[in-house]
Amino acid sequence: MFKKHGTTTIRNFDALNDVNNLIYSGKSINNHGLKHEVVVTMMDLPPGCTGAHDVAFYERKLRKLLDSGLPFDSICFKDASGTANPNKVYETIKMARKLLGGDMHIRLHTHETAGVSVAAYLAALDAGADGIDLANTPVSGGTSQPDILTMLHAT
Repeated sequence: MFKKHGTTTIRNFDALNDVNNLIYSGKSINNHGLKHEVVVTMMDLPPGCTGAHDVAFYERKLRKLLDSGLPFDSICFKDASGTANPNKVYETIKMARKLLGGDMHIRLHTHETAGVSVAAYLAALDAGADGIDLANTPVSGGTSQPDILTMLHAT
């Protein structure tokens, strides 16, 4: 149905970073001649909390994707909570660029929820990301992406 209605790229993600949940859908996307953008889901924890969501964690998830043999055309690091620390974003994108090489399209998707999206996007671009997701003024900010014009001014 996606192809029938003109969609060319499908972003495929599992909120818990379970690669096994991406395999069937990823193969279906490719089998129907669509571009497959696979996702590594990101987040951050409040200050003072410790957890596994560091660059090494995202590298393990990315390596698991690569080891799975799952075909994909691009990769998106998706911070659906809008909480990822810009320094962590920078280091994660640098790690991914080194691991995937210069030809792989790397994108960051985040939300304005915690007010760090513009800083996160600047960090991602500085680290070698090829793309970011933005929204038009009437629907930008808050739980959406940052505004196009705001990002234009920031860059």
